Amino acid sequence: MSVVSLHRADREREDVNATLGGRSRRTLIVSFAAGFPIAFYLLLLAVLVLEYGHLPNYVTRYDWIANVLRIVASTHSVADIVPIILNEWLLEIGYLDYDYGHGIAEWSLSIIPHKLALLSLAGALIGLNVALLAERRATRTLAQECVRTCRSGVLTGVGAIFSGLTSATVFSVACCATPSWVGSLAVLGFQTSAAFALEPYGPLAFLLGIAALAGSAWWLAGEDRAALTAVPAPVQRTDRPC
Repeated sequence: MSVVSLHRADREREDVNATLGGRSRRTLIVSFAAGFPIAFYLLLLAVLVLEYGHLPNYVTRYDWIANVLRIVASTHSVADIVPIILNEWLLEIGYLDYDYGHGIAEWSLSIIPHKLALLSLAGALIGLNVALLAERRATRTLAQECVRTCRSGVLTGVGAIFSGLTSATVFSVACCATPSWVGSLAVLGFQTSAAFALEPYGPLAFLLGIAALAGSAWWLAGEDRAALTAVPAPVQRTDRPC
């Protein structure tokens, strides 16, 4: 087989590997974008059940599309339409205590579409980080590769926690009257006063979480590009002509 044929076969093999790698990366990103919100809400629901000792006894589904259309039709100010729509619920799961007449919600977990979208964005970035770590080329020493992996793991973990907690919408009768992310802090053991003091910083904490996830992915991708474009040092000849 000629040198040209060998070179062409190598190029075709690289193209196939790149195609398979791209498909694998997209699959991971989509899987994490869909799976992260589900896993997060299930974990939050488990924490609520363990904290209060009651399984949920009601599930309420809201007609989000009809409610949005009603808001648009009945609200004249565009500045008011957006925040009202952002607070519309899609689903509510909780526990009703019937010791008080018709029942009072002791705790509930609300799913709000725009919060769900934010969690999916965080999940997609987590999937991108996982894909980049799985595809990385071992171009450094073992210690350097461990530092690289730990750095990405810390940034991804911090980003997942910040973006997840600040996107939670939990109601607790002992904490606050409306679902908010500070309700999850109260469930996790924070004092109510401390939780409410942190409430205004929720959007900033979410942005920091997304920045940590995006920064980790950018860092990993940049290192891979540098490894691909690195030119090996020329080999110096040590033999001398006779």
